Amino acid sequence: MNSTSSGFKKRLSQYHDLRLLYEQDIKVNHISEVLDICHPHDDAQIIKSYMEEKDYDVLGVEEDERVIGYVRKEGLKDGFCRNYINHFSPKELVSESTPLIKILYLFRETERIFVLEENRVTRLVTKADLQKPPIRMLLFGIITLLEMHLLKVINHYLPQDAWKKHLDNGRIQKAEVIYTERRIKNEAIGLIDCLQICDKRDIILNELNIRKQLKIPSKTKGKDYFKRLEKLRNNLAHAQELNAEGSWDDMILLIEETEEIFETCEGI
Repeated sequence: MNSTSSGFKKRLSQYHDLRLLYEQDIKVNHISEVLDICHPHDDAQIIKSYMEEKDYDVLGVEEDERVIGYVRKEGLKDGFCRNYINHFSPKELVSESTPLIKILYLFRETERIFVLEENRVTRLVTKADLQKPPIRMLLFGIITLLEMHLLKVINHYLPQDAWKKHLDNGRIQKAEVIYTERRIKNEAIGLIDCLQICDKRDIILNELNIRKQLKIPSKTKGKDYFKRLEKLRNNLAHAQELNAEGSWDDMILLIEETEEIFETCEGI
């Protein structure tokens, strides 16, 4: 086995370990907030004013030292809070050990998620919390893992730099400049490791066999997917709003599509 092949497999193992970190070690409580509470006998208008002051959309309702539900700011009118209690639905409740990636997908069905610590609801996650650093780390990690596995697939179907036929001379020269700079630093890499995401996109979409293996139905849909992926990657890299030009549902769908391609890559 040559050093490039050995180094490539070593990096794949490292990225496998990294994926386990994202899937198993980054939990919901890395982005959740302590759930503030009121009581059933509290005056609804006073509680509504308090929520407006604190910029809360919901408060937990505690009775007999147990959170039995929640009130929404927009629903509070006259009377007592007990008249406006919303009871928890199963899709709104998760355990504190739930991985962050699963939380992301749950937001397709709900506006907020409550966290159970043992048998008590103690914390809250809203879509605003999806802007926090752990989510950004998770998403950037998923995209990085995908890029690594795309390289594996390209190397499998187009070995010995056969992928060059899908790039123009300018893109190849750019990769060669990066390769030279990194070789000077004594990094054990190949030219393929110096490709950027736009290069991988062009190789994959122009190589029919790879496109079929990754279940990308057409070049047009593939270009649309990679355009959205690159935009998310740039937003993450430059600390921009993650859903600045779309909805959270669009972003979550993109991550779901990325996970599907990632799993297909792993099967090749």
